Amino acid sequence: MTQMIENSERGITLTKSLAWTILVAALTGGIWIGIQITAAQEGIATLSDRQSEDRLAIKLNAEAINVLRSSNARIDERLTGIENSATRTESSVSEILRYLRGDQFNPNRGD
Repeated sequence: MTQMIENSERGITLTKSLAWTILVAALTGGIWIGIQITAAQEGIATLSDRQSEDRLAIKLNAEAINVLRSSNARIDERLTGIENSATRTESSVSEILRYLRGDQFNPNRGD
């Protein structure tokens, strides 16, 4: 059996089969690493695009929420106005009823 690696005065020498094996392994490893780096870069680009889309969606949602809050505040003001108007109407109706009945507790009666 021949030695695959020999250490002599000229340095380390390899047989052709071992040299080819090392060369093929190095090339295969380099190609594999290149593929992994490319896949990682594509993944990062995809995540970056998704992040931009998410930021835009968040901004649009925040604007929609602000519009809804503003609309809700206007509705609250309208309801408060309606409630105040209903209270005034009830008061007026009560006053008219007292006047029509000639009620003794009528503040407009000159007793």
